[in-house]
Amino acid sequence: MITADFLAWFTSEEPGTVWADVVSVGFDSSIWALPGFDLKWGYGFRIGAGYDLPYDGWDTNLYWTWFRTDGKHTIPPQPLTLLTAEFFAAFLNGDIPQSMVGKWALLLDMFDWELGRSYCVSENLSLRPFVGLKGGWINQSIHVLYNNLIISSVLTDNFGKEHLKNNFWGIGPLGGVNTKWTLRHFDCHLIDLFGDFSIATLWGRWHCTDVYKNTLSKTYKIIMPNQSLGGLMFRGFVGIGWDVDVNGGRSHFAAKLGYEMQLWVNQLRLPTFQLQRLHNDLTLQGVTFNCRVDF
Repeated sequence: MITADFLAWFTSEEPGTVWADVVSVGFDSSIWALPGFDLKWGYGFRIGAGYDLPYDGWDTNLYWTWFRTDGKHTIPPQPLTLLTAEFFAAFLNGDIPQSMVGKWALLLDMFDWELGRSYCVSENLSLRPFVGLKGGWINQSIHVLYNNLIISSVLTDNFGKEHLKNNFWGIGPLGGVNTKWTLRHFDCHLIDLFGDFSIATLWGRWHCTDVYKNTLSKTYKIIMPNQSLGGLMFRGFVGIGWDVDVNGGRSHFAAKLGYEMQLWVNQLRLPTFQLQRLHNDLTLQGVTFNCRVDF
């Protein structure tokens, strides 16, 4: 078995992507805004290979998933407006920027190994429970530029840069079930609905850094010890599929199109100015198109 997926997913990590306080002072009212990053639609792939074991109908599969996305946000200079950085290193230094530009990037690099067995519940319904291992990396980086700093109550043309990382790696047991419900038969063609669901618990390690430096060589660095904690992941993939026998029934081709969602619990752990680490869930969701060949 050889399989390949095209991934078009949208990423969210609210409210962890809030990166600044924007206070606009007016004559009759004031506005306090908390802008966040709108991460763009990202694209990736998943490829895999499998083998049908000669014992009792068991099979084993190995997959590699690669996905990347990023986002950019600009807060322009505005009259009667006070900007304050949310991330702690930039907040601690006391510089007040007149405008800010931030870039956020996320990379998921994950491997899955499965051992499963298919069962026919009825003529049109089949289940494939499986167990296995999941492991890999989720790396996030943030780069912020703070322009025209107010330093010691004086407006200057100096600027500051802040670099943050939230890097995770983990490995742990995986389990789930693949379901398939056949809707129609057309000679050697099948149209079906499917639902694939899994859960993984990973022993994980987070490495987080936060460094701010301005053009006056003033540097603030937040020392954060690495955290070794459990990571929890839920995944669902549902949609419609098409199957066909080719090469006189000696080979099989299948295609799936559907909605996929992955929820990574407590994935973002960077500190904010309140000196508290964030515990924000990472959600990946969107369209997945899968092609598979059995021979």
